[in-house]
Amino acid sequence: MIKGEKFMADKAIERKLTVYLILIILMFIFLVARLFFLQVVQAQEFEMQSRENRIRSLRIPARRGDILDRNGQVLATSKPVFSVSISSSLRGEEQEEVIRRLVEILNDPKITVETVKAKVKEHRPRYEPVEIKRIPWGTEAWEVITRIEERRAELPGVIIEAAPMRYYPNGSLAGHILGFIGQINEQELETYREYNYELNDKIGKTGLEKVFELWKDEPRIIGLRGRKGFRQVEVNVRDQIVRELPGAIAPVPGDSLILTLDIDLQRVLEDAMDEVIADIKEENPKAGAGAAVVLDVRTGAILAMASKPEMNPNDFVDGSYQEKKSYYNDPKLRPAFNRVVQGTYPPGSTFKPITAMAALEAGLDPSFTVNCTGRYWRPPYIKCWKPHGIVNLYQAIAVSCNTYFQEAGYRTGIDKIVQVAQEFGLGSKTGVQGILGEEAGILPSPQWKEEVVARTIQQRFQERRKKLEEVYTQKLMQATTYEERDRILEEQEQRMRQLNLEYQIQLNWEKKWHPYDTFNTAIGQGANSYTVIQLANYVATLANGGNRWRPYLVHQIVSPEGKVIKTFEPELLGQVSVSPETMAHVRRGMRAVTEPGGTAYFLFKDFPPELAVAAKTGTAQTGRSGDDPKKDFHGLFIAFAPADAPEIAFAGIIEYGGNGSSSAGKVARAVFAEYFGLQLEENVMTSDVVSE
Repeated sequence: MIKGEKFMADKAIERKLTVYLILIILMFIFLVARLFFLQVVQAQEFEMQSRENRIRSLRIPARRGDILDRNGQVLATSKPVFSVSISSSLRGEEQEEVIRRLVEILNDPKITVETVKAKVKEHRPRYEPVEIKRIPWGTEAWEVITRIEERRAELPGVIIEAAPMRYYPNGSLAGHILGFIGQINEQELETYREYNYELNDKIGKTGLEKVFELWKDEPRIIGLRGRKGFRQVEVNVRDQIVRELPGAIAPVPGDSLILTLDIDLQRVLEDAMDEVIADIKEENPKAGAGAAVVLDVRTGAILAMASKPEMNPNDFVDGSYQEKKSYYNDPKLRPAFNRVVQGTYPPGSTFKPITAMAALEAGLDPSFTVNCTGRYWRPPYIKCWKPHGIVNLYQAIAVSCNTYFQEAGYRTGIDKIVQVAQEFGLGSKTGVQGILGEEAGILPSPQWKEEVVARTIQQRFQERRKKLEEVYTQKLMQATTYEERDRILEEQEQRMRQLNLEYQIQLNWEKKWHPYDTFNTAIGQGANSYTVIQLANYVATLANGGNRWRPYLVHQIVSPEGKVIKTFEPELLGQVSVSPETMAHVRRGMRAVTEPGGTAYFLFKDFPPELAVAAKTGTAQTGRSGDDPKKDFHGLFIAFAPADAPEIAFAGIIEYGGNGSSSAGKVARAVFAEYFGLQLEENVMTSDVVSE
């Protein structure tokens, strides 16, 4: 019995051992099969993956296209710089020591061990070097490179590469037009996602650099941005570059822009503005800003355009911005603000040619006269700057008589004045090509006043109602009896009725267009507010006989091979309905401005007759809070030349310039002299300057 049980137990153990043996054999067969599959069947695929894990594609930055003036002079280009970078794969003490040595060699107070370590830590992707500093080509660059190479053994992972850096050879000249580039931000990265931008890319931030970063010319995309190249490198397990591999793809430079701008004329314009502003600033410390633009009246091409204070695009790409941060962030100076298209100003007497055309179109004869005694005879009896006696249309334009133009506005009516102003583009954007942020300005009209004033008064009284409710809520909380509470509620209701009555009276009066609104509008005061580019385009339209062109800056886009791939032709926006006879009369009046007795005679009396200038001066109250309405005036000037066969038009403003002829007018003189190649005396006699 015992032997039988022992036999049965041995058999059971034998069966289990057999099962285990079979399982071991099956597992061994599976492992051998898997090993065969991996090492033989998929050997090629894994070899490829291994190779790919060692190979990295590094981008090669592309050179941006150049920006040239109409004569081929370079306004924006790219110059070589040396990029000093460090491998992000360094670790621990080695990284700390290399960074310390590199910071010591660079000797830049803005670059510390802490800032470099932070950069390395945040940098992605890990295999790409981290740029620490860009050094423009020159003595400093060679000295730094020499010091690094002398200590190369102590600086593993430090890389020096040549790269293109944006450069504006003329400094601040045309700075607002050109704009500048900077590192792309997250919002821009999202906006341009489809165009393969990366976090460390540079992108146009303002001006032409931004507008023509990428220009959609269906079905293609052209523009200043180039196409990056790529090179392949092999890295080790620490993501350190071991060697360069063949098969690099060269970068493709961006397309270049040829502008309508004449850089020599631009330089004269800016120098003249700087000189005039400096002179005026000695008398009025508030001065310091201005804007001016010169147009080809036959096409709308912008020949020169400047906004002051100046903005140097180099400051935003070469690291100078930090040193000048307070300058660029000054809320009064606002150097980055393009006053030509973004600033809106009262036009003053430069608006009077509009009133003159409206009056003539309404039936007023040029020989119609007004006796100016120094003040208009209709309330509110707005003054003229001096008694002019009896003046007709031509004389009124020449001496800028407020009395004449108030009466002309009264006889014409606001609707006709608004119609003519609209046809000449005032109160609406010009659509200028190549510039962002253009403002529309304000052309006042009965409809405009009703809408704007009603909204303003409503907001004002809502604030007053809110404050009244707060006062009585506080009183009710402090009431101790029902009788006192009832008295407070009755008082509140009475005060609210009074306030609502006052609101209705004020609303009905202020939203209504009154005769004095027409008088103010007719002489360029009141709510009139336009950009300098609008004033320039309106005078250009008057000069060329009624064709309103779209102002434009870019003439052609050229490929890196020098082939013209896009030409921008002049674009006619519209033609005015004002008769040629009417415009001729007004042009004749503007010609009288620069003749003996005119407000700008002293400026152009030495110009040859065939290059006579037609102009209109302007002196406008600033309308700014805190300014003295009797002392603080902007000086404005509009003009075209030659008077008999116009080629160019000018519009300019010098903030706090006072009289237009002795401020912006001097800038116009310098511009016209340069354009027509006149050699004139540098000092303009001002003894016979007149006011307005």
